[in-house]
Amino acid sequence: MITGAQSKTPAVGLSGPNSIITRNALEPPVSVENLNYYTFNIIPDRDPVPRIDDPARNTQPIACLAPANNFVDCHTSTRSLCEIQYTCGSGSRPTLCDCALKYGYPEPEPTGDRTFAEACRI
Repeated sequence: MITGAQSKTPAVGLSGPNSIITRNALEPPVSVENLNYYTFNIIPDRDPVPRIDDPARNTQPIACLAPANNFVDCHTSTRSLCEIQYTCGSGSRPTLCDCALKYGYPEPEPTGDRTFAEACRI
């Protein structure tokens, strides 16, 4: 987030630490305007890392289906990608086998002549 705001380059974070408060510790300080304009952070529920600081304007909260007693698993990028694919869809692109096999998402509908089990070699 900081590098994107400093270089005025669009930056996307997945469970990245936010930086509204941290920006004041830098020399020169990063402006709130640059953080709001150039950064976007995807924030899973219960993920502790993005809670380290206050978020800039552009964020997208997503669900985390990890067990309630295992909030650290909400910081898993693969789990977050599964949530994004499940919520937003993947179009004709295949989803990750781990989404159903490891993280408990429903098996995707087949788009061709292979079953999910065949595609994931299970």
